[in-house]
Order: sequence, then structure tokens, then C-alpha cells
Amino acid sequence: MKLQELLERLIWQENELYNLHKLGETFAAFERPELVETFQLMAEEELRHRKTIERMLSEGTLEETEVIDYLESLSLEPMLSDERAEPKSLEELVLEALIREKHAYELYTKLYEILDGSLSHIFRMMASEELKHAYRLRLIYEGL
Repeated sequence: MKLQELLERLIWQENELYNLHKLGETFAAFERPELVETFQLMAEEELRHRKTIERMLSEGTLEETEVIDYLESLSLEPMLSDERAEPKSLEELVLEALIREKHAYELYTKLYEILDGSLSHIFRMMASEELKHAYRLRLIYEGL
């Protein structure tokens, strides 16, 4: 896999998570209004992640970094094999989002361990946010 492919796939995945959280916001508005704000917050953070990765792609930020040497050994599956989700209920949505958040957390953790300096910090922050999302989603699921 090439770096550009990795970043494009990460952008796609972040967009999918954004869409899931926005759909969660809609489901919650009808079924569990107290969850609307939680889904809004997670959607905003996924949008920020997507824009950060888009900027990395357009500016070539990760080129000439250690990531190039590790692309084949990052074990990017299963995150990069996730397909478009089409949940029919809030419960299905939460389960799908939980799986994707876990995948994102694992990949961002690998990236922050490989990189140095500000790039490591960016991926550490993104991994931390994905972990918080997974925790929130787990609490939501347990409450359904």
C-alpha cells in the first residue's frame, strides 16, 4: 500500500464515522433525545480528523517520514476493509460505530508510536478521541 492510498482510506473512514454519528444524531432525536449532543460532539471530532488527514495528504506531510518504512507492516486490516454501513436502528448504528472507532484507535495508536514530534502528537490526540468515542458508544449501547 502506498502512503496516498492509506491517507485516502483514512479520509474515507473518518467520513464514514462522521456520517454514522450524524445518523446517530437523527435516530437519537426520535428515540433518545438526551443522546443528540453526544452524537453531535463525536461527529464534529470526526470531521476535524478528516480535515487534518486531508491537509496531511494535500501538503505531503507524511512523505519522508518513518511511516513509509512501516506501511506494509502496519496491519491495517480490518480498519481498511470496512465497507459502507447501513444501520437500520440506533442499536445497529452504535455497534457499527463502536467497531470502527476501535479500528481507528488501533491504527492511530500505531501511527503515533512510529512518528516523532508534532505528527506523533496529532495521531496520539486522534487515537485518544477515538477511544473516548468508543467508551461513549459502549455506554450508549449498555443503556439501550
